Amino acid sequence: MGFKVAFTDYYYPDLSAEREVFSGTGIEIADYNGKCKTEEDTIKFVKDADAIVTQFTPITANVINNLERCKIIVRYAIGLDIIDIEAATNKGIMVANVPDYCVEEVANQAMALMLGVLRKLTVMDREVHQGNWSYKKAEPLYRLSEMNLGLIAFGKIAQEFVKRAKGFNFKNIYVHDPYFKPDQSFSDIEFVSLEELLKESDVVSIHAPATEKTKNMINKDTLALMKNGSFIINTSRGALINEEDLAEALKKGKLAGAGLDVLKKEEITLDNPLLEIENVIITPHMGWYSVDSIRELQKKVAQQVREALLEGKPTYWANPFN
Repeated sequence: MGFKVAFTDYYYPDLSAEREVFSGTGIEIADYNGKCKTEEDTIKFVKDADAIVTQFTPITANVINNLERCKIIVRYAIGLDIIDIEAATNKGIMVANVPDYCVEEVANQAMALMLGVLRKLTVMDREVHQGNWSYKKAEPLYRLSEMNLGLIAFGKIAQEFVKRAKGFNFKNIYVHDPYFKPDQSFSDIEFVSLEELLKESDVVSIHAPATEKTKNMINKDTLALMKNGSFIINTSRGALINEEDLAEALKKGKLAGAGLDVLKKEEITLDNPLLEIENVIITPHMGWYSVDSIRELQKKVAQQVREALLEGKPTYWANPFN
């Protein structure tokens, strides 16, 4: 007996990696890329699927309640915010993601953004392109070894980021993560409250998921706790920062710079106030990207489907219910 896997959307050249994983299993791909433009479209195409793979198409409670035989919903991503996990769980449908496919890439992106704003590289690059061969506009710059680094959340990406950061000899490294239980291998890191982290850190790097608790966690009140002249880096989710409050803090000089790979609204619009501020580096949510990470993501997503349909348990099962 064959299985139907409905792919609602993706932005990869093809599904050859997935077909390779499914080869010889009886799992067949139904490719609806570009067709699931509304909730009604999605229901029409996926209601009879044994598995659903999505990238950006929301799998809402309404979609889930119309599914006839679905066993698993998998997202091409780490985040699961577009899937109604509660509705899936209530209907006995497994949900999976790929939490480890771009750990190296995002850690490197966070490091690049941090170094870029701390050394004001884009500011200086623009000056040189305008014929100004002087470092005066970069003043003041400070040694990283005299700075404190703070990380909000301490999952796989944050831990990889810390490995890189340690090479720059930060004075202290602070972490706030109420869900992480440190052991002796992290004895050189100080685990503190969010308030203490913000007060003590010269650089704050955000690695938390987007939840109701973390939404707008960086706002005018939390920004007020930060050191004057400090920096903020965000490679997690744009929803964690109130951008209007961040722009105000940057314009007033409360913060000296920001490196952002994610924004509240993607794609960016030209009226975004952050575009007017000099020492702000914004990249288009590309931290996850490399040729290698894409290939890894596609194969691991397909493996989640294969494991669920043939073995009953995917490796990255996010809502285990038995």
